[in-house]
Amino acid sequence: MRLEMGTFPVTDIAFDGSTRWEAGRLTVDRDAVLAAVREDPRIASAELEIARPGESVRIWPVRDVIEPRVKVQGPGVCYPGVCGRDIATVGEGRTHRLAGLGVAEVSSVNWHDAGGDFVETYLDMSGHYADMYPYRRLLTLCLVVEPDATLGEEIKNYAVHKAALTVADRLAESVRGLTPPEREVFELGPVNPALPRVIYIWCVHSPQAMSGSPTAFGTATYGLTQLTPPWYLHPNEILDGALTGPYRTAFAMSWTVANNPLLLDLYRRHGKDWNFLGVISLRTEWTTQTEKQLMANQTAKLARLLGAQGAVVTWDAGGNEFIEVVRSIQACERLGIKTVFLTSEDDATDGAPTMLEPLPEADAIVSTSFFKNVTLGVPPAPAVARVIGLPTKQIRRGSTIGLHGGADAMLPTAGPLPAPWRYDDHYGFGSLSCIE
Repeated sequence: MRLEMGTFPVTDIAFDGSTRWEAGRLTVDRDAVLAAVREDPRIASAELEIARPGESVRIWPVRDVIEPRVKVQGPGVCYPGVCGRDIATVGEGRTHRLAGLGVAEVSSVNWHDAGGDFVETYLDMSGHYADMYPYRRLLTLCLVVEPDATLGEEIKNYAVHKAALTVADRLAESVRGLTPPEREVFELGPVNPALPRVIYIWCVHSPQAMSGSPTAFGTATYGLTQLTPPWYLHPNEILDGALTGPYRTAFAMSWTVANNPLLLDLYRRHGKDWNFLGVISLRTEWTTQTEKQLMANQTAKLARLLGAQGAVVTWDAGGNEFIEVVRSIQACERLGIKTVFLTSEDDATDGAPTMLEPLPEADAIVSTSFFKNVTLGVPPAPAVARVIGLPTKQIRRGSTIGLHGGADAMLPTAGPLPAPWRYDDHYGFGSLSCIE
């Protein structure tokens, strides 16, 4: 597979009478874009607002952030399979992207109606909390959208996410016929056979076990969020959006998946430092130990059949998902595949071990910081001058899940807020670290 990525940097954004990109400035025809969103009868309300880096702005609740990308040549569409989009295999031809821009999906709709996976993410555009996340550098077009309240949760999720993709598509179309100022070719060409063969094992959560539904909203592979055996993906497929966010943390969004620095570094060093074999995507949160061990065994088998000598492993969740992740590391090591595990750390508060199942085979671990913001000592996010989204935010407290103690509360979104309880830098965006 050969993919040419054309990049159009966005350095300014404004509302105007047409949607177009010129010399880094993106103008957006707000009325036309909103009209496209409102064509869906399931949408009850929709508005667009702009947030810029450095502004005293808070965005809440954030369900996803999407980088606008469009297929210019080759089969399929970017972000395939999601919300009924074409499922043709992607990763070939040419794709254009609007870099430095994110479309934020802002809505009160929760992931599903089974409880437990509450949308907690808000984003600040300035201050110490903003500095912890890559979005602080993005010009952000926020779609504040609500569906018909009488609909079921899965239909609401479908409608709201489809609306955000509609906005991203409209923006990306503005550069379809333009010559990109930056180009990069991605291809797994032949390399020196003496180079070590490396696979990326990318573990992604499925909401199926908790929601009870194989079609619940969450991280999708060609639109599927259900539990499936491990998939082999060419990295070009991921660059075209075959693997998308979101899940319940700020680092598990479509933007972070498409811009995963670990994936890009592995790819760009192909033929120089190693032979990059591609990606094995492993679904997590299986319900029984037998299922978890089976997925681990199959993941390691697939890595061996691909010829891997080494593997880099990441994951995007917590709790029982750790079992199939660490068992996959164990299974790889037992087949002679050396592994490196990139993970955030838990702490020993409330009796929680730093690793749910510490195995001797997991002996090369890179920490991306502690899992809980209370452990990191992150102070409350300060008050802001403007809120995009809902005016109040429910704060769920209780030390058993790593939050500040005390009762639940409903607080003004514009005022000081506790940082969301999770800090999961899944892919190494940040520089926070733990040193014993």
